[in-house]
Amino acid sequence: MESQKEARILQEPVARPPGASRSQMPNAKERQEGGPVPAAAALGAEADDDSADRLWELPVEPAKRRPECSRCSRPQKVCLCPFLPAHPLHISTHLYIIQHPAEVQLKTSISSQYVIRMQPTNRCLSTLECAAVALSILEKNNYIQETLLRPLQALCSFQLQHGAQIRLSKEHLLKNGLYTKPMPKNKRKLRKMELLMNSVKI
Repeated sequence: MESQKEARILQEPVARPPGASRSQMPNAKERQEGGPVPAAAALGAEADDDSADRLWELPVEPAKRRPECSRCSRPQKVCLCPFLPAHPLHISTHLYIIQHPAEVQLKTSISSQYVIRMQPTNRCLSTLECAAVALSILEKNNYIQETLLRPLQALCSFQLQHGAQIRLSKEHLLKNGLYTKPMPKNKRKLRKMELLMNSVKI
């Protein structure tokens, strides 16, 4: 009898308050779970929807691009042109860049100046640095290396001034227990990490 009485109560229509729309009226599930939603809350929700719809009507200000250098196409505040050579370098060597997936290392004591990027080992150099070192050796002219690396030094300096941090090599972090990322599950990558920890050339 009780269940039949509850069923009749749920099926009986509920009087609609004056000014309330059908969407503001409680349904059977709401009445069963604890009563109708207050009309003020329903009206507030509709008002929020109306406000959100009006946002599309607001005027959009055009985005202002930062002034760019016509030579290097970088923003003028971080233009690299002052660090580029005034005239092209005259070299007799033809340089071809072929990148290997492992990114074969130079036998040199030079440390990378690309300090805002994490290198696999302390002996790894960026492509620009490798080219600068190789050309200096082949052309027997240290000025080439100094000239080519000057823009890279300026780039790193700009980035460090605007929040970038010096990144130590993965090899250094592993040896000193500072590597916080989880070790890779792939056996090949895990073996590579072990070689870095043991200072084995990879």
